[in-house]
Amino acid sequence: MRIKITLSLYKPGIIDFNYQHQIQALIYGFLSRSNPDYSQWLHEQGYLYKKDKQFKLFVFSGITFHKPVKVIRSCGLNSSDKVSNSDGFWCKGSENEPFTCSFQIASPVNQFLHHLIDGIFREGNKITLGRQKMLISGIEILPSPLYNMGLRPLESPIFIKKPMPPGQKDIYLFPGDEGYETFLNQNLLHKYETLYNKSFIGGTLKFNFHTGKDKPVKHFTIFKKGLDGIVRYIHIKGTLQPFTVSGPEELIKIGLVCGFGQNNSMGCGYVEGYG
Repeated sequence: MRIKITLSLYKPGIIDFNYQHQIQALIYGFLSRSNPDYSQWLHEQGYLYKKDKQFKLFVFSGITFHKPVKVIRSCGLNSSDKVSNSDGFWCKGSENEPFTCSFQIASPVNQFLHHLIDGIFREGNKITLGRQKMLISGIEILPSPLYNMGLRPLESPIFIKKPMPPGQKDIYLFPGDEGYETFLNQNLLHKYETLYNKSFIGGTLKFNFHTGKDKPVKHFTIFKKGLDGIVRYIHIKGTLQPFTVSGPEELIKIGLVCGFGQNNSMGCGYVEGYG
């Protein structure tokens, strides 16, 4: 299932560039309102693949702004706007003309969806995204994209990182790099086996990425506290290139509801249909 959440701002405000971990925190907050134990379990463990790999089995998009925003880079605003000097997307909202934006969430897990929706209604319509207070003004269930149409990441880059031996720098992979499609398919197969508790019997997917006028790469930073209590920075960099895909529909569906590529629960790999 795919859910769209619309947020409204009734006064000028600012949304941080690195908002992905803030949306993630918002999602876990909704889950916790409904079932704290499930939220904690999903955050700390999740669904295990062969006892050494974890999947959260949900994915969310980046933010879609419904009106133009102003990009602020350490230059501040005048005092009448009453917004602190900080980097981010400045949104001009007012009581007469609220600013709206939205993001989307998908998951194949009924338990996750139940607690998410229940938690949203328990929360009420007032939420905080990072340091910005906003109102939930809409919740909508979306149809799944058709398998035979074009797909594109919704401000949610497809992230593939090649595992390297200890002490060596990780390598980001992009469409056209050796092994890119292999890692994409392997990731989907592992999610399928985790979700259905059985191996997938069938072929793999064939991807055809397209170049376009839009920005091809997106990068952002998330902040994660380890078991030792130290907050570490995790840099994300992936492709926003649109693509078509062919092959077994079961694997395409896994990508649509769980995300394509890695780090889906951090805001990577959510796609929408186009064309």
